[in-house]
Amino acid sequence: MSDLFHRMISGYHVAVRMLRHEVIDAKPAQWRLAADTVARLYIAPKDLNVRSIDWYGMPTEIVSRTGSDPGAPPIIWIHGGGFAFCSPRTHRAAAGALAALSGREVWLPDYPLAPEHPYPAALDGLDAIPVDGPIDIIGDSAGGNLALSWALRRRAGDRLALLSPWVDLRVDGPSALSGRCDHSVFDHRDLREYAGLYLGGHAPTHPDCSPVLASDAALATLGNVYLESSTNELLHADSRLLQSRLNEAGVPLEVHEEPAAHHGWQLFPDLLPEAKRTTERVHRFLT
Repeated sequence: MSDLFHRMISGYHVAVRMLRHEVIDAKPAQWRLAADTVARLYIAPKDLNVRSIDWYGMPTEIVSRTGSDPGAPPIIWIHGGGFAFCSPRTHRAAAGALAALSGREVWLPDYPLAPEHPYPAALDGLDAIPVDGPIDIIGDSAGGNLALSWALRRRAGDRLALLSPWVDLRVDGPSALSGRCDHSVFDHRDLREYAGLYLGGHAPTHPDCSPVLASDAALATLGNVYLESSTNELLHADSRLLQSRLNEAGVPLEVHEEPAAHHGWQLFPDLLPEAKRTTERVHRFLT
């Protein structure tokens, strides 16, 4: 993106944070409505196909494109959104771009959201799906937390693509202590707030909640991992910490650090060149 575009988005982030903290005090349900309303503006390609199923009790959208092979193993994408908002709809553009490149369906579980459904509702819902492994799982932001925690529960050698994952929910974790917020619509106060909504009183040090704290033996049950973040986003510190932990556990790891991108850039491959590059890298990793 151009420097001008970066400054425009940074200014937007500052305005949203000010409104949220000092004016409107928006609740998660309001952010859900706002995110889905914006997502409805997405002009889908003519060959994008979306259908909904009940996947062992988990409402799930299946995204495919012309030429997608329904017999091929699907890619499972666990969407982000602070455990409290976003949906399969907000991730259709990214899922559709990956489906077009890979020729595979992308499945987007609509897991239960906090604070109405705090931990362990989302993770237990995913864990109840009886899928023989290994499988391919993508998770972005808070979805990266759920994707990694689910794979650690499964112990099936799942292959993971983690995009700017939020994997440390401790109030004194590196990202929670970070002052980097120009490139995120959220800041460290929001991390603490939404972590609290998701945890619902449970300890953030449990590996289910902060999977970066899982043991080396548990991490070693993972398959190959692709880890991506931007060097100037709020959750970059989480990615760095997870990279260190995966290296210690001997997990095969591919890392990419985008030099300048806003948190969540991966969701807009039709608009942002860095998002298109992410889709291409994830496709290569999963091929």
